[in-house]
Amino acid sequence: MKKEQALQEILSEWFKLPESERDTEKKAVSFAFRMLKERPDLTSFRASGDKYQIIKGFLCRYLARNV
Repeated sequence: MKKEQALQEILSEWFKLPESERDTEKKAVSFAFRMLKERPDLTSFRASGDKYQIIKGFLCRYLARNV
């Protein structure tokens, strides 16, 4: 799976959560770790950096308080 497609699918999972569960960076951190542990199908993309940092950074752009 390409990185862009994987991130879009991870974002889709993120938006399935209630706003109260996606409104802080701490919750994005937890979700990123959970994706890496529980969803290798979505996190097997090739990356030149740390996948955790990539996912967390991507999610933080979409924190509920910023939407």
